[in-house]
Amino acid sequence: MELRRAVNLLASRGLLDTVDRRSVIYQIARELKIRDGKRALLVKEPILPSGERSGIRVVGGIATSRETISAATGLPYSKLRERMKEAIKNRVPPSRGSPLWKRANLSLHELPILKHYQGEPGRYLTSSIVIFRDESGNYSASYHRMLLLPGNRVVLRAVEGRKLHRTISKFREIGEDLPVAVSIGSPVDVMLASAMPAEGYDKLSIAGAISGRSVPISPCEDVDAWAPSESEIVLCGRITGKDEREGPFYEILGKDIVRRQPVMEVDEIHLREGAIYQAILPASREHELLMGMPVEPLIMERVSEVADVVDVAMTPGGGGWIEVAISIRKENDDQPALVGLMAISAHKSLKKVIVVDEDVNVNDYVEVMKAVVQRAHLPDDYKFISGVKGSSLDHSNLRYVQVDGEIRLIKLPQGKLIIDATKKGPKELFEPPVIPE
Repeated sequence: MELRRAVNLLASRGLLDTVDRRSVIYQIARELKIRDGKRALLVKEPILPSGERSGIRVVGGIATSRETISAATGLPYSKLRERMKEAIKNRVPPSRGSPLWKRANLSLHELPILKHYQGEPGRYLTSSIVIFRDESGNYSASYHRMLLLPGNRVVLRAVEGRKLHRTISKFREIGEDLPVAVSIGSPVDVMLASAMPAEGYDKLSIAGAISGRSVPISPCEDVDAWAPSESEIVLCGRITGKDEREGPFYEILGKDIVRRQPVMEVDEIHLREGAIYQAILPASREHELLMGMPVEPLIMERVSEVADVVDVAMTPGGGGWIEVAISIRKENDDQPALVGLMAISAHKSLKKVIVVDEDVNVNDYVEVMKAVVQRAHLPDDYKFISGVKGSSLDHSNLRYVQVDGEIRLIKLPQGKLIIDATKKGPKELFEPPVIPE
């Protein structure tokens, strides 16, 4: 499941466009935006800010749609999701391999890192997967955007309370840097496993279960860290005790704020021969799908404890992250609310759960919204849960208020909503029109 094999599969199925020279400053992002949700893109000769041509190709849009991710893995979407659902239980530990990458004599600024949108403070790495070994011996692997700084340094977003942030804090307490590897252009199984919210598990073992084989990994030279042997680009370095300003950045639900975040010093840069730099356009369908797809099997598994689940889909209305549509074969009218609660317990960032009957295609958002309007009675079928923490990406609870003559920005308590959009009353009233043969 190497990235370059995925690129070839996409090309063979007519899902990859190829262009020649495009600048890493906005031009490649514009090309990705044109194809968003449709096709992947390969740029043969990226143009660096210096005006020089890069010898490293750029690919984006590998997971821009269910069709492209299926083509890239060679698996039907339903089969791939089933593998991801079973991967936590059927883990396959990584094994030592021979690296296909070699140390290169170049700086971070010579990589074709993109600048995507007006207002970004600089060029951002977006497919960057940070890998380190935790105190239990498990390999942690998770996506973290990285803003390019002067020198061989980046400042990365480490969400408060999550595994990487907690580990950085522990190392800072003892005055040490955290050694890490950063994989760019990762094997597709590693891309998917790294997006799964499965803290406490070895992510590279989950990747092995998705692909059905052990992920080969190799050590950095001078840094105590390991990375997939088949990655296109590997950065080895240390997350230090220093912080820099990071942001603003365009997330799936709007503009993320400026914060002080940890700095990583890059000591080694490794490239494969004919390396491909992977870009993920922020706030795109690919961004949404890579975030949302890995939580669908987790929600399905949890909800299956209380209902006969037909399908689960993270919705475009929720940015692929905070809203889910779930179709069930309903047994009684009390079931949809319980389904909603189980979904929230599986994915705590959910803001809205829509439960529909099996005749509704949850992958068709218009169909889901029609069910909401036509089958959910406002006073009874909307279940609000107040004062429950949601996603940090959701800005809907921010308000300007006047306090002692001053305008201040405050955060209101978040909440959840479960919508029972299943049929109640006479079923024949919801029968679709059928034209006989």
